[in-house]
Amino acid sequence: MSSFEDGATAYEAEDYEKALEIWTKTAEAGDLESKYYLGLMYANANGVEQDFAKALELFTPAAEDGFVEAEYSMGVLHHVGLGMEPDNAEAAYWYSKAADKGHPQAQCNLAGLYETGEGVTRDYVKAVEYYRQSAEQGYVVAVYNLGVMWENGIGLPADLQKATHFYQLAAEAGLAAAQYNLGAITEKDAGEGGNMDQARYWYGKAAEQGHGEAKIQLDLLRKK
Repeated sequence: MSSFEDGATAYEAEDYEKALEIWTKTAEAGDLESKYYLGLMYANANGVEQDFAKALELFTPAAEDGFVEAEYSMGVLHHVGLGMEPDNAEAAYWYSKAADKGHPQAQCNLAGLYETGEGVTRDYVKAVEYYRQSAEQGYVVAVYNLGVMWENGIGLPADLQKATHFYQLAAEAGLAAAQYNLGAITEKDAGEGGNMDQARYWYGKAAEQGHGEAKIQLDLLRKK
């Protein structure tokens, strides 16, 4: 009898037809992990026509049983509004479930909702805490967002040195937005005797990834 692992082996080999066949059977037998990954196939159109309603149908029992990846995915469906109207309150509910289990993307997304007050009461302290939990696991978007919070004094005292530290970490990990912000800070410092070559370097890194503002700033520096 086929198992979830047999389906996973087929999926990793990109034999989606076989994975679909196996996971459909194991999901019908009640395996929650199979239901979740079968739902992913429908959400991502892997070997099947994209069907977010079907994905939601499969994610729901896995999420209700506490499967963390399903909880996170339920949050994404409701947050983005895939196959439904966006519902930030419902997204926050599911992100919270996954975040409390240590899911870094869920923590970061939940932090974003607390920062903007979408679906929850705006709470900068909670936003910082969830960004911090996510960043401590190395999730680069959260690392960058902590830099933004430090730079702008949102939920904590403004501290450009700490902001620069987090931007540096995210920039070195390849995040274009962090590379641009680091370039901007470095350019400002360069005007006060710092290293303009570093500003060009980080703007260049961001520009290589298509960051529009970085391209503009890089051109301006070259003209100087």
